[in-house]
Amino acid sequence: CLSLEEWKGIFAEWIHRGDAPVLLNATIFFDFRPLWGDHELAHELREWLNTRIKDNRQFLRHMVENALGNRPPLGMVRDFVVDGGTLDLKLNGVSPFVDAARIFSLAAGSGETSTIRRLRAACEAWSMNKGDVEGWIEAFLYLQLLRLRLQHEQCEAGAALSNRVNPDSLNSLDRRILKEAFRQARKLQAVMEKYFSF
Repeated sequence: CLSLEEWKGIFAEWIHRGDAPVLLNATIFFDFRPLWGDHELAHELREWLNTRIKDNRQFLRHMVENALGNRPPLGMVRDFVVDGGTLDLKLNGVSPFVDAARIFSLAAGSGETSTIRRLRAACEAWSMNKGDVEGWIEAFLYLQLLRLRLQHEQCEAGAALSNRVNPDSLNSLDRRILKEAFRQARKLQAVMEKYFSF
């Protein structure tokens, strides 16, 4: 258990360094929220963190570059790009939405930690097209639903849980919706890259 000042020290070091291991920690720890105890401590840490990151262009750029490493698995002709016949719904599907929402939220100084609330807050803070943002949210929700359905089927079959799916195992409707969800992730990444191209 660390004190508020110790957490500030750790976060300050991560923001200063901005290298790969630190960025991984940031994607995990910067999504903190209070569960028990003095919630005011978490609120104070969130405000402190937001003031440190909001105008830190270098750190935000590092986060964007890191997030762009997880591209949606669509090829040039918009067919799926598979690895061993499968694609990773979490890494290449859900993560682009979660990462972009986090970056927009941190850059706006928002205290939101939910991906959906972060995207809606980004819409206001960054004057984004509301229809685009709602499309990103629907795509994110579809990917989460598909992951849950896949893992439910794996549980029922007594198989190990995985985020990997063979797109050929999906019905034609799910394949079309999945492609559109990946297109939406690609579009969100392009918007993020544009906003943070300083």
